[in-house]
Amino acid sequence: MANERVTQTYAQAIFEQALAGWVTPLKASAAALAQAGSIEKLDNASVAFSEKQALILRALPANTKTEIQNLISLLASKNEIHLLPQIIAQVEQFSQHNIGGRIAQVTSAIALTSAEQSEIETKMRAQFDQVIRFEYAVDAAILGGVIVRVGDKVIDGSVAGKLAELKEKLK
Repeated sequence: MANERVTQTYAQAIFEQALAGWVTPLKASAAALAQAGSIEKLDNASVAFSEKQALILRALPANTKTEIQNLISLLASKNEIHLLPQIIAQVEQFSQHNIGGRIAQVTSAIALTSAEQSEIETKMRAQFDQVIRFEYAVDAAILGGVIVRVGDKVIDGSVAGKLAELKEKLK
C-alpha cells in the first residue's frame, strides 16, 4: 500500500511535468503567433508552406522546442493553425478528467465520516482550482489529523507530522 502511494506520487509528478512541458510552450507559441498577426496567413491555403515556415520561425521565441515547432508547422500545412487554442484547451481537459487526472490521496488515523470527507474535498478543490478525484486511506501511525497528497504537493496536518516538526526544532 505504501509503495503504491509512493509510485503514484512519482508518476503523477512526472505526468504533470510532461504536461507542463507541452502546455506552457504551446500557450506561449499561440500567443506569439497571435501577437505577430500570423494566424490568418498561416491558415491561408494560397500561402506557400515555405513562406509559412519562415513566418513561424520569425514569430516563435528562439528557444521553442522542436516538437512544438513541428506541431505548429503541421497545423499550418493543413491550414488549421486557428485550432491551436482549442487543442491546448483539450489537452488541459484530458489531463484533468481523463488521463490520470489529479488525485488527492487523503490519509487519516481513523476512517473519516462523509461530512469530514466533504469538507476536505471542498477545501482541496478551492485550493487547487480544478477537478480532483479523492482516495482515502487509514494509517494509525499518523496518530491523528490528515495528510493530503496531490501530485508532488503534500499537506501534512497529522499529529505525527507535527511531532516530527517539533523534534526538528528542538535539535
